[in-house]
Amino acid sequence: MKKVKSFALCLIASSILTACGGDSSSDTANAVNTPPTVSVSAELNVNENQLISLEGTAQDSTGSVVSYEWQQTSGVEVELSDANTSTATFTAPEVDEDQVVVFELVAKDNEGLTGSDTISITIKNVLVEPSLTLTERVEANENTAVTLTGTAADENGSIVSYAWQQTDGESVEVANLTQSSLMFTAPAVDFDTILTFSLTVTDNDGQIATKNVFVDVKNVASAVMSVPNGSEDVVIDGQTVEAALNEILIHLNDDVTQLQLQSIYEELANNDAAVASFDDSLKVLQVRVREGVSETSLIEKLNSIGGIRHAGFNSIVLPQNIKMLSNYTREKQNKKPLVQRMVEPSADEPLYAGDYWIEAISAKSGWQSLEGRTLSPVTVGIVDTGISAEQTSIAESRLTRIKVQLDGQFTEVDGDDTEEEVDHGLWVSSFAAGYNVSEEAPLYGVNHSTDVIHTDVYTKRCEGVLSALDCPLGLGVKTYVTDLIAGVKATIDNGANVVNISWGDTSTCTDSSGVRLSSRRHWRLNQTNVVEYAKEKDVLLVYSAGNNCEKDDDQLLVSAEDIGQDAWKTNALIVAATDIDNKEASFTRMGEVVNIAAPGQNIGWGNGNTGSGTSYSAPLVTGSAGIVKGINSTLKAAEVRDILIATGSSFSLSDESIEVGTTTPTKLLNLNSAIQTADLTVDSVLEVTDPAVLPKGINKTAQLNFTLPATTVTALDIMFLIDVSGSYDDDITSLKAQADNILENLSGRGINVAFGVSAFSDFPIDGFGDESSGDEAFYLLQSVTTDVDAAKEGINGLSTYFGYDSPESQLEGLYQVVTGAGRDIDNDGSYTEVGDVAPTNIGWREGALKVILLATDAPFHDSDVNESYPGAGKTEVISLLQREGVTVFGLQSGSDSDATTDLEAIVSATNGQTFLLSSDSNEISEAISSALDEALKEIDLSIEVISGEQWIETITPVLIENVKPEEEVTFEVKLKGIKNASLETLKYEVILWIKGDGSAVIRRVVIPISVPSSDDSAPE
Repeated sequence: MKKVKSFALCLIASSILTACGGDSSSDTANAVNTPPTVSVSAELNVNENQLISLEGTAQDSTGSVVSYEWQQTSGVEVELSDANTSTATFTAPEVDEDQVVVFELVAKDNEGLTGSDTISITIKNVLVEPSLTLTERVEANENTAVTLTGTAADENGSIVSYAWQQTDGESVEVANLTQSSLMFTAPAVDFDTILTFSLTVTDNDGQIATKNVFVDVKNVASAVMSVPNGSEDVVIDGQTVEAALNEILIHLNDDVTQLQLQSIYEELANNDAAVASFDDSLKVLQVRVREGVSETSLIEKLNSIGGIRHAGFNSIVLPQNIKMLSNYTREKQNKKPLVQRMVEPSADEPLYAGDYWIEAISAKSGWQSLEGRTLSPVTVGIVDTGISAEQTSIAESRLTRIKVQLDGQFTEVDGDDTEEEVDHGLWVSSFAAGYNVSEEAPLYGVNHSTDVIHTDVYTKRCEGVLSALDCPLGLGVKTYVTDLIAGVKATIDNGANVVNISWGDTSTCTDSSGVRLSSRRHWRLNQTNVVEYAKEKDVLLVYSAGNNCEKDDDQLLVSAEDIGQDAWKTNALIVAATDIDNKEASFTRMGEVVNIAAPGQNIGWGNGNTGSGTSYSAPLVTGSAGIVKGINSTLKAAEVRDILIATGSSFSLSDESIEVGTTTPTKLLNLNSAIQTADLTVDSVLEVTDPAVLPKGINKTAQLNFTLPATTVTALDIMFLIDVSGSYDDDITSLKAQADNILENLSGRGINVAFGVSAFSDFPIDGFGDESSGDEAFYLLQSVTTDVDAAKEGINGLSTYFGYDSPESQLEGLYQVVTGAGRDIDNDGSYTEVGDVAPTNIGWREGALKVILLATDAPFHDSDVNESYPGAGKTEVISLLQREGVTVFGLQSGSDSDATTDLEAIVSATNGQTFLLSSDSNEISEAISSALDEALKEIDLSIEVISGEQWIETITPVLIENVKPEEEVTFEVKLKGIKNASLETLKYEVILWIKGDGSAVIRRVVIPISVPSSDDSAPE
C-alpha cells in the first residue's frame, strides 16, 4: 500500500479598509459593507494516497467572517473532512494517471456577504515496483520432479502476470510458464550441471520485478548400467578397438574399503569425471569423462589407487562364431513344428549335417542312461543375441526371454528384434537345449529337459536414417562390456544355474600373438567381477575360448598375481573347439587358460546347416553342466566344473599348438562319463560346517571328524586290462568262462561298481608286433560302464593276436587306460598310420576308486630301457598312476620272473598286489575277488580342494594312511582371513572332497566363510 503524507496549505484572507475623505469617525459612520477577502495558495502537485490539508484565511474589513465552506468544483471526487472550517483535509486517491482536482473556499461575513478563492491540485500517479521473493539456489537430483515457486505482492496495486523463462543450461520441458509455480523434470546428466530460470512479475501499473533461480542438477549414479552415449575408437596395447564414447569402467575388488572408495570418487571429481552407474553387486563403476579429458591418462591414475582391480575402456564385444551369413536364409527354410516324439540318433546314419558331435561327446550313451529318470529342475542361461518368437528348437514352455531395455533394466519379452540380421542366439540356445524330433527334421541339443533363460544383449543403437530403417543388416547393433556383464547378472538373478557366454574380444587370427593375448586378457579382466558374482551365487559360467587362433594363452588376467583368477578357476569354464576327427580346430584359442574342449567345427543341430566357432562348443558344455546339476542338485557349481573336466576324453592337438609347446586343454567333453560320475555323488555325504567368520589377518581352524563307511568306499571303477598276445589264449578262455561269476561277485558288495574292458598286444612295427596278425598296442572293448551285460560283452569280445617278441605293451596299455590320449608315433597330427593308437573315451568316473586288473604272462616293453620303443616308459606310467590315484593289481599266469619283476614294480608303486596264477589262469575269479578284498581292506585318505584354496593355510595331516572300514578320522583345516572389511558382509565357501587312495570320494565338505563389513557406508 502507498504511504499517506500530510500536506498543509496556508490560505490567507485580508480585509482592506479604504478611506474616502473626512476623518476617521466620519469614514466609519459612512462605511459600506464589503465581502470577505479569501486567500489560498497557488497550484500544487501531490502524490496519490497522500493526506492533504487545505488551509485558508479570510478577513472582513467591514465586519467579521462567520463561516467557511470548502467545495470541490472539478476533478476526481474526493471525500473532504472538516469542510466547514478554514482547514479541510482529504486523501489523494489512487489514480492511473495524473489528475487535477479544484477546490473553492467560500467565506461568509456577518452581513451575509461571501468571498472565495480556488486552488488546483494535481494528484500524481506514483509508480511502485512489486515485491518478488524467489529462492536463489535449488538442488535437485537428475530425473526427479522440480517445482520452483515465486511469491509476489504490490503495495499500490495488484500482480497481473507471471512469466518464467529458462535462460541457461540444458533445455527442459516445463509446465505452468505463466503461473507462480514452474514445474519440470530435472534432466539426466552425466555431470553435475546448473539450469538457470528467471521469473518476471508485472503489476497493474505495468511495473515489473525479475529474479533468477539457479537449479543445481546432481548426477546420481544409477544402480543399473547406463546406455553409452555413442562410440569411439581407442587404442589398447597397440590394438585399435571400438569403445563407449567418453567412458571408462572401474572394476573394484570385492573387498574394497570405504576409504578406498572415497579416494576413487575424489580422483574422479578432480579429473572432470563422474559416476554414471554403480552396480554394488558387481562392484563395477561406469564412469563418464568430460569431452577433452584424456581417458587413457585417467585410467593410468586410477589403476594406481587401492581397491581397484582394473580400470579400462567399455569396449565392444563380439559373438564367437565364424558362420557365414548365407546360412541364415537356409536356416529359416528348415524350420519344422515341434513333435513330442523321441527318435534316437544313430552313429551309423547321420541324423543331420554336422551331428558328429553326438558321438564325439558320448551323448547318445548319456541320453540312454537318463531314460525313465526325472532330473531336478535346472535352468540354463544363454546370454546372446536373442531368440525369435517363431523358433521351433526349444518348446516355448521351457523358454523365457529377457532383454536389456534403453533404461538398462532387463524385462521379459516375446522374441528378439534382430532375427533378420543374426541368429547366433538361436544356434547357441539350440546346441545347449534344443529338442524337437521328427522323422523329417530332428533338432538336437545336449540337454532336452532343462528350462532356458535367453537374455538378449544385442542392442540396436543406430542413428539417423539407419534408425529409421531399423538398423538394417545389423548396422549400428552393438554390445558393450556393460551390456554383457549386466546381462549375465540379470540371467543369474532370474534363476539360472549355468550361464553360457559365447562372446569375446575383437582380436583376430591376423593380429600378432602379443595383441591377441593382451586383448583377451583385458577382456577376461572385464568379466572377472561377474565371475566373482557367479561364485557368490553358486553359478557356473561357461565361456567360449575365442576364434583368434592364439595357441599359447597361459595367463588368465593382465596380472598373474590377480586374486580374481581364483573365481575363474572354480566357477568358470573356458571351452575350445574340436573337429570331426576329435582334433583341435585350427581357429580355436588354446593354452593353460582353456579348461575343456567340445566339437565346434562344422557342427549342426538339425536346421539343415552347419556352423563353426567356439560359440558352438561352449553350449555343448553348458547343456551338459545342466544335466550334471540336474542329477544331483546339491552339487556346487565348482563341483560340476570339476566333474566335467575330470571325466573328459582325450583329443588331438594341432601342429600349431605342438609347435609352441601347448599341452592344454587335454580333455574333450564326455557327457556319458560326466553323468556316471554325477550319479556317484547322489549318495555321497555332504557336510556343511558352521560358518567361519574371518576378518583379515585372523586364523581359525575347522575340524573335520567322520567315520569311514563299512564298505570303505561307495563307488568303484574296475578296468580289466588283458594280455591278448598269442601265449594268453587259454587264460582268456578261463576269464570268459568265469566272467559271470567275476562280475556277480564284484557287483554284490553293496558298492556302486562300474567295469571297463581293454587289452594289449604290442605295436605292429619294428618287430614288436605284427600288423597282419592284428596286433595293436591297445584295444578298448568297453569303456567304463555300470551295465554288467555290456561289460560281459567286452570280455567275450577278447581274442588273441600274435605279439611277436616276448615283451608286450603293458605299459602303453596302462598309459592309454588312464589317459585315453592315444599315441601319434610320427607326430603328424593324425592317428591313421600303422602303430598309431587313436584317442579313446575310457569313461572313468570322477569320485570312484579306480582299480586296474592287469592280466599278463609276459614281461613289459619299456621305453626307459629301449629308447627305440614307441610306447610309454615305466617312470612315466608309475607317475601317471600315482597322480591319478589308480591302484593296479597284477594277475600273472605262468612263472616268467621278468614278468613278475615288472608287475611288482607297478603294483607296489600303486599300493596294489600281484596274484600268481597257473598257466591257464584258472584261479582268476578267486584272484580278482581277493584283489577287490585287498583294495577295500584299507585306504589312504587325503583332501582335494575344489574351491576356496586361497583361504586355506594348512591341512593337517596331508595324508592319513591305512584307514580301515568304520575307523574314525580327523582332519584339521587351518583357515586364514585374506579379505578387507568392505562395504557389506562378504560370503565365500571352501569346498573339499575327502578322497580315498586319491580317487574315491568319501565325503564332500563345505565350509562357509563370512567376512564382516565395515561400519561406514558408501559415499553418495
